[in-house]
Amino acid sequence: MPEGDETTKTAVVTGGGRGIGAAAVRRLVRAGWTVTAVVRDPDRAGEVLADVEGVTIVRGDLHDAAELHEVAREFDGRPLDLLVANAARFAPWDQTASNADLDDVLDSFEVNVLGTWRTLQAFLPALRRAKDPQVIVVGSGAGSHSDPQFGITSSPGAAGYAVSKAAVHALVRKAATELAPEGIEVYGVDPGLTATAPGMEEMGARPPAVGAESVLWPALLPGSVDPGTLTRDGRDLGW
Repeated sequence: MPEGDETTKTAVVTGGGRGIGAAAVRRLVRAGWTVTAVVRDPDRAGEVLADVEGVTIVRGDLHDAAELHEVAREFDGRPLDLLVANAARFAPWDQTASNADLDDVLDSFEVNVLGTWRTLQAFLPALRRAKDPQVIVVGSGAGSHSDPQFGITSSPGAAGYAVSKAAVHALVRKAATELAPEGIEVYGVDPGLTATAPGMEEMGARPPAVGAESVLWPALLPGSVDPGTLTRDGRDLGW
C-alpha cells in the first residue's frame, strides 16, 4: 500500500491506544496523516505510542455521548477526512446463545453498536466539512455468514460479540445509504483474526499491523472497495 505521500489529511481512530487501533494510528502517521487517537486510558496509550510523532491522544469513552461530542468539538471549524470506529468489546470464547450472561451481552451491544453509533453522530459535523470524507467501521467475520471458522453459522462461541457485530454491519449499511448523497462514504471492514490477546497467535492470528492494513484499505486505496460493504483485505466478505 502507498506510504509517505504528502497528504495533510486528518483522521480520528477510536480505540487507538492498543492492538489494531494503535497499529492503524502508526500506519496513518507513516502515510502522512495527522491523527487523533481516542482512548480510555491516555497514560497507557501515551506509552504505547511514545515513539509516534504527529498523533494527539485524547480520552473518550464510547459509553458517554457527551464526552465524544466534547472530543469532536476540537474539530470545530475544521474538516475531518477519516473516522475509524475501531473500539470494541469482545466476549468470552465459550459464551453461547444458551449460556450467555445477558448483562454481559448488553455491555457488548453498548460498546460495539451504540458506542459506534455515538461516535458516528459526534463526528458527523466535522466529516461534513471535509472534501471526500470517509468513515471506516471495524466489523468482524464473527458477525458474518461467510467466515468459515468463526462466522455466525460456523461457530457458536463469543455469541454476544458476534451478534453485536452483525448489528454493526447493519448500521454500516444504513449509514452508507443515508450519507451517500452527502458524499460521505461509509465502509465496514474486518481485520481478520488478529493477535490482540494472549494465546491468539497460537490460534493462527496475524499481527496487528496486518489487521490494520485490512482496516485502512478503503482510505489508503481509495476506490478499491465499495461503500456499504464488509471487506477483509479489500475483498468482499458477505455479511
